[in-house]
Amino acid sequence: MSDLEGYLVVETRADRPGLVRVFSTPQNPTPMDGAASEPSRPCIRYAAFFPALLVARMHAQTALRRSMLDAEAGLYRTDPVTAVAAVDAIDLRHRRVYIEPEIESDPGFSAAREKRRKRQRLANRIWTAVGILALVLLFLFAQIPVF
Repeated sequence: MSDLEGYLVVETRADRPGLVRVFSTPQNPTPMDGAASEPSRPCIRYAAFFPALLVARMHAQTALRRSMLDAEAGLYRTDPVTAVAAVDAIDLRHRRVYIEPEIESDPGFSAAREKRRKRQRLANRIWTAVGILALVLLFLFAQIPVF
């Protein structure tokens, strides 16, 4: 495994309601069963392996930027379903390692993930069209003689 690949993890803690932490790690995280009994222990809600981990973390920060509290710590004021949908919808090759069954069965999760994916596809199409238009204009202006 290189330094550029690893896992992007979404976790919560019972003693910090309304906060979600998104962080990266080179090791495969393992969900802990006892996290619910101890409020100070983190509870892993989602983990995915990304070959381009730094880029994936940047995409996660961009997707959750409106709820960001602390970029360095990866803290966001949002619910776990929204955070997991944002990370899972990242348009990079990745392999889901773990998702909490409660989140996966939530109908809001699928809807939020698809909404984000559609928005990303639309943005990609717009930028592709802008690039094609720029190439066409460049080609046309290259044909005009300048005196």
